[in-house]
Amino acid sequence: MHVNASPAAGIRRCRDPAYCERVSDIDWGQGTYETTAADLLPAARELVDAAQLKPGEHVVDVGAGTGNVALLAADLGARVTAVEPAARLREVIQETAGARDLTVVDGTAASIPLRDGSADVILSNFAVIFAPDPAAAIAELSRVAAPTSRILLTSWLPGVMGKLVGVIVGAVREVTGQNPAAGRIDWHDPAALTTLLAPHGYQVTATTLELEVVTPSAESYWDTRIANHPLGVTTFPILEQAGRLDDVRARFLQTLDDNWTDTTGQVRLPAQYLLATATR
Repeated sequence: MHVNASPAAGIRRCRDPAYCERVSDIDWGQGTYETTAADLLPAARELVDAAQLKPGEHVVDVGAGTGNVALLAADLGARVTAVEPAARLREVIQETAGARDLTVVDGTAASIPLRDGSADVILSNFAVIFAPDPAAAIAELSRVAAPTSRILLTSWLPGVMGKLVGVIVGAVREVTGQNPAAGRIDWHDPAALTTLLAPHGYQVTATTLELEVVTPSAESYWDTRIANHPLGVTTFPILEQAGRLDDVRARFLQTLDDNWTDTTGQVRLPAQYLLATATR
């Protein structure tokens, strides 16, 4: 049975709504998400290592993207189900999986097509944090998780990614009048995660880690990480129609230059994130 829970009372809402707001109806299969997936591979490795997987365990990768986590888990002998709503990305995973024990299914964090208690481990690398209803997503993960399971997820800490994405999403919000999603929470806050997970019998521990994204220049970052990213593909037509795209690009590049560009012009983004582990 799929659970449609309302946001839990007492959960602290996101302090950075420009970042936490998700533009409606993004198809993460648009554009070239593969570049971002490559940037996130070090975090995927940390996530899988922290899970301490055992051969034969059933691992569910929620919001699998191009399959970073799912492939790593399968290579360790786990039986893996990759849950991904974007049809193109499901095809990418299937093409890469080869003979691995890896099944790819269509689903979201709040609607996973697996039976109750069937997962030994649930992993999500910067994915479940985009769930429109956090409580519903956690309720669904908990439904699928076995009684002695563990859930591990990563989420961005306030700072680099929030500041950059905020330039774009803030402008879209000004143009469209779209308000931040009411269900957003601070996924990077262990206390907020405890509020979500404790009712399902989980205890939460967390650690702060960092990954670095490097590009030859600010313009290169815009071209390879933003313009053809699903967020860019979705929002650029809105901004261009409103006559705002050139201004947003200029402010984005200036933000990179002012904060993370060295004397050679190279961009080095030190993005901190939380790796949370919930056990029961």
